[in-house]
Amino acid sequence: MSKRISVVLPDDIGEAVEKMAESEMRSLSQMGAILITEAVKSRQGETPAPKDKKDKGAA
Repeated sequence: MSKRISVVLPDDIGEAVEKMAESEMRSLSQMGAILITEAVKSRQGETPAPKDKKDKGAA
């Protein structure tokens, strides 16, 4: 089951995430989930899965 969270970002970071989501044709929620997953895996010493624009994830 997926967890639902809410975050507050500084304006510049929020705008950067919005631009990334738009450029990859993803929702803001999907982009946030991808970025958080990549950051967590990086901190845990794992290599994040490669991005695939066709697989928009479940967020």
